[in-house]
Amino acid sequence: MLNLVLELEYLEVAFYEDAVARGAIAGELLEFATIVGGHERQHVEFLRGTLGSQAVAQPRFQFGDSTRDRQAFTQAAITLEDTMVAAYNGQATNLTPAALGAAARIVSVEARHAAWVRDIAGETPAEDATDAPLTEREVRSTLARAGLRKRGGP
Repeated sequence: MLNLVLELEYLEVAFYEDAVARGAIAGELLEFATIVGGHERQHVEFLRGTLGSQAVAQPRFQFGDSTRDRQAFTQAAITLEDTMVAAYNGQATNLTPAALGAAARIVSVEARHAAWVRDIAGETPAEDATDAPLTEREVRSTLARAGLRKRGGP
């Protein structure tokens, strides 16, 4: 199930790169996208190394207006980062101890990303004392509603 989070990490990398390239964000949001995008690239490399030949290939994504407008970007980034934490938590019971160890090294950083972008937006960095895990289906549905999806797929 690490391939699900690898696919989501690919999504994050592409999302932040697209937003920076389009020039619709500036200031702290640009700093956020640049720094977090770098973290996400490192997550991809870590997961690809962990999965080896079992790693899924990087898909292509579509973002709608979420990388063309500051407000749309901010809301999409909040949804994306919150969903990443829930996806990692949701996959925890499906992982071997070694894979769980790999995921644990990343999920705490994803939570920091979520808190940072929420703070930029003037929202509470952590809405609740605990995070609800999401299934793969719930993750894909949440991201699709936010306009963040693979090209040609959910």
